[in-house]
Amino acid sequence: MIKIDKLIDSITSFLKERFDIMKVDLVDKISSAVSRLISFFVLFLILLFVIGFASITLGNYLNEILESSYLGYSIITLFYIIIFIGLYAFTKSGKFKNLIESEFNKGIKK
Repeated sequence: MIKIDKLIDSITSFLKERFDIMKVDLVDKISSAVSRLISFFVLFLILLFVIGFASITLGNYLNEILESSYLGYSIITLFYIIIFIGLYAFTKSGKFKNLIESEFNKGIKK
C-alpha cells in the first residue's frame, strides 16, 4: 500500500510539474505573439503616416506639373482606388485568408 501511495504521489507531482511547464510555455507563446502584434501595429501606424505624407507631397508635385489645384490629388486618389479594388478582389478570392492562416500557423509553431 505504501508503494502505491508513493506511486500516486510521484504521478501527481509529475503531472503538476508538467502542467506548470505547459502554463509557462503558453504564457511565453502568448507574450511573444502580443509583442509581435504590438510591434506590427506600431510599424503599420508609422507606415500609414509615411504613405499619407508621401501622397500629399506627390499630389502637390503633380499639381505643380499639371498646373492644376486638384488634378494631382485626383490622380493619387484614383491610384488608391485601383489598389483597393485589387486588394478587395484578392480578399474575395480566398487567397488572402489562406495567406493569413498560414502566417498565423507559422507564428504559433515558433
